[in-house]
Amino acid sequence: MMETLTDRMTRYLLKRLRRRAVLTLYKRAVDAGLLTSAFIGGEEQKGTVSQLADQARYVLTGNREQDRRIVARMLGVSSPPVQRGDEPVTFIVPEDDAVDGVVSFQCRSAGPLDEQQTGRRGKMRRGKAGGGAAGAAPGISFPYVARLLREHLPPPSPVHVAVALLVARAVGTSRTDMAALIEPLRPAAPFVLLKVPVPRFELCLGMMLEDGLILPFRAALEDVLRENPLSGRYRHQHSNVNRRKLKSLSGIAVENTDDKDLRKHLRQSLLDEPMPILLVDETELALTPVVTETADLVLECAGIDREMIAELLEVCVGIPPKQSLVLMDDMAFDPEGLTLDDIALAVRPGRAAEQTLSVLAMLAERSAREDEEEKDDKEAGRRKHRSGKGKIGETSSRAKKDTGKKKPQDVGVEVIEPAPLADGDGPAGGTAGTPPSKSRLLSVETLAGYGKARNWAVDLKADLALWKDGRLRWDEMSTRLLLSGPPGTGKTTFARALCNTLQVPLLATSVGHWLEPGYLGEVLQRMSGAFTFAAEKAPAILFIDELDNIGKRQGAGSRNYDDYWSSLVNRLLELLDGASKSEGIIVIGATNLPDRIDPALLRSGRLETHVRIPMPDTEALIGILGHHLGTDLEAVLASAPTAAPPRRLLPPKPINGKPPLRRTSTAKPHAEKGPRHD
Repeated sequence: MMETLTDRMTRYLLKRLRRRAVLTLYKRAVDAGLLTSAFIGGEEQKGTVSQLADQARYVLTGNREQDRRIVARMLGVSSPPVQRGDEPVTFIVPEDDAVDGVVSFQCRSAGPLDEQQTGRRGKMRRGKAGGGAAGAAPGISFPYVARLLREHLPPPSPVHVAVALLVARAVGTSRTDMAALIEPLRPAAPFVLLKVPVPRFELCLGMMLEDGLILPFRAALEDVLRENPLSGRYRHQHSNVNRRKLKSLSGIAVENTDDKDLRKHLRQSLLDEPMPILLVDETELALTPVVTETADLVLECAGIDREMIAELLEVCVGIPPKQSLVLMDDMAFDPEGLTLDDIALAVRPGRAAEQTLSVLAMLAERSAREDEEEKDDKEAGRRKHRSGKGKIGETSSRAKKDTGKKKPQDVGVEVIEPAPLADGDGPAGGTAGTPPSKSRLLSVETLAGYGKARNWAVDLKADLALWKDGRLRWDEMSTRLLLSGPPGTGKTTFARALCNTLQVPLLATSVGHWLEPGYLGEVLQRMSGAFTFAAEKAPAILFIDELDNIGKRQGAGSRNYDDYWSSLVNRLLELLDGASKSEGIIVIGATNLPDRIDPALLRSGRLETHVRIPMPDTEALIGILGHHLGTDLEAVLASAPTAAPPRRLLPPKPINGKPPLRRTSTAKPHAEKGPRHD
């Protein structure tokens, strides 16, 4: 029977999984002292060659059963697993894998010691043999130890096997032969779309690409949208050295991105250094034509079915496919709705076929029920949305227009709309330090104790009016401010007052909100989302609290995860530079510890205006109290108690029952005539 492209890809991907497992096992053997490794470099090949350690010649006996237990103990394995049929290993690992510390293992034969080497079955003659040291078992060779090691290979990961089978099915379903697959990949920067509608497929495939389990190299993934990486991992910059760069896209991210922004990022990626672009999509519906019609190669499959489950169980736990298919027919098993998380939970070593399939059926049923409830919630939301004011057509078009846009709760932004100005509000009604009317709104003109910050806000209000009239360019205005001062000095109050003064929305966020997810990609996504949302609401004020939490870019080794924090500072610098070129975004930062902020954030074009707000003095306190009391100030002053008449001092307390002596003269004590002897 002729081998199909799906079978060929399956065989290739499963061999890669096994190869990586063998290399990992050899690394453990080096740590245990069974093998030694040495790096070699040349023009044609580079890698690490493993050889038999001298210690192995002393601890191993040549008896296969006894040596199997010795190797298991040295590797930290509780007991030797069931022996698997293995083929000899011959690995020539490319330079990319050599960087990670493992690599090039070569052995030509892997047979056990024969009876001529052992002298007699089950026992080993000790002594010198082949130049070995005295006391070492003769004939202990690398092929013999390699075969013992491979008997302790752990079972393959069900998730890795499932991803490999899905990728092979997508390739075999979309292409007829290998030539049709290779031809679109010949350009320097091919654009490949891989669609597999299985939840968690994007994340798992991204991690496998970075680990070298899919392609013949370890990939350094760069997200096209510059947001959450496909693998969800954060890697230090030095770990990407000599890795092959690969630009990636998430189907979920593409679904939530506007077509205009998507085209811009794709254009930038294509104009940069040429490298392949891989779009991995796990969504059910088709993506925008911007990617489906422009991709050089589209690979897709239907997802998880019974045949794939049977093949998975055969690879992972050794259950014959026919047995699995018969059991699934008897159970009326429907794998639709299964996720890779479900496969990881259900397919476990030692479980019988009936138990494994029973757990899979239960998880599939729960997943289907959850999907149905989610669809019902979405339908209820659409019906509720349609029942509002306006025509159905207008509502639907508005919903389509808003699809994919970031919501404020998604990026940790609180939207505060300005309160409408009433009669008497504004600067004409009074100045700082004078009691305003009780109905006056909080505004910059009525604040006290802000000094230069208040003057900056008044000038910004005048410039904003000129900008709206077209008489002033945005880059000629001062729209960046950093407020610093002790806690409680009113930095947030100033931002709320500026919102009412300028009559523009206030978008309040903080570095603490950005750092909540922890993973670098999600943190960067929140940062970018806040500025993107501000651009959509422009003109608006973006208020960033707790700015000192983002820290400084330190030298190597001065702080844990320096690259992590440097990436955050660099992204904020990029966002501030972009905001300065975008009209309508006013950025105000607030901090209690300005010395902890990277100096680059305070340069021209960023948070260039820095105002320190001190604790309020007497004059400022009068203005603050006058603002809060309003017209009640006169009544409060009128109700103040009058000054009490001075009271006579109480007589001093007696000492030892006798009244204390009162001094009636100004003479100094002990000024009697005659000498005094102390």
